[in-house]
Parts: sequence; structure tokens; C-alpha cells
Amino acid sequence: MVQKMKKYLDEHEKQYEMIRYIFAGGLTTLLSMVVHYGFCFLMAEKAPYDGNLIPWLVDSINRANNVQMSVASAISWVIAVLFAYWINRGLVFRAQDQGKVLTGLVQFAGSRLVSFLVFEQGLMLLLKLVGVSNIVNRVIVLVFVMVFNYVVSKFWIFKKAA
Repeated sequence: MVQKMKKYLDEHEKQYEMIRYIFAGGLTTLLSMVVHYGFCFLMAEKAPYDGNLIPWLVDSINRANNVQMSVASAISWVIAVLFAYWINRGLVFRAQDQGKVLTGLVQFAGSRLVSFLVFEQGLMLLLKLVGVSNIVNRVIVLVFVMVFNYVVSKFWIFKKAA
């Protein structure tokens, strides 16, 4: 069965690339969440410990104030972008050009900043003004962000040489 899957993926490179992109995005999201909540926990005033680890961690994380949450968010964004660049370059798009690493990183970070400002902030606010619920709003925004980031990465940042 593993051989059949490998053969199928080898014969369907576009689908395989999309699977790798979704996998990389999942890992990046997980890393971002762990870093964000970790820094919230480290910076916030700790809740009194009552012997229940998980509720204590959650309560301590929830005690982070707005400044602490903003700092945690900024740190997690930077780490997530660096990780996403590394995994997209190597695993997803399999970029070979070693001379363009720094240029590619700057382009990648810039495109992620644009997607954050345009879609995660702009589209989110627009949909909220129109009256779209928070859950539906987030799904719509995430789809636009994912498509935008994929297109920019594939056809600009990690574009294969002709």
C-alpha cells in the first residue's frame, strides 16, 4: 500500500506539492500557537497552583495582559515566518538556488506581512462590517490567506527556473 501511495504521489506532483503545503502550514500553525502561548505563560502572572496542571497552565496563559499578548504574538509571528520559509523552501517547493536564500526570506516575510495586513486585518474587518459571523469570517479569511500565500510562494518566491 505504501508503494502504491508513493507511486501515485510521484505521478501527481501538483497534488503532492499541495499535500506538502498543507502539512507545512499545519506544522507552522502548531509552532506559532506553542510559541505564542509559551510566551504568554512566561510573561504573565501565574495563577495559584492547585495541583491540576492543565487548568493551571490555561489560567496562567489567560492572565497575560494586552501588551504581553502583543509581544507573544509578534515573537510567534517572526518564528513562524522563519520556520515557514525554511519548510516551504526545502519540503514544499524544493528550491535549489542556494544563492537566493536571504533575498527569498525577505520576499517571503514581506509577502506574509502583506497577507496579514490585507486579508487577516482588512478582509476580516470588511466581513465584520458586512455582518459575517466570527467563525465564518475566520474561515473565509484563512482560505484567502492560504491561497494568496501559496500563489506568491509558488510563482514568485520559489519559482522554478525556466
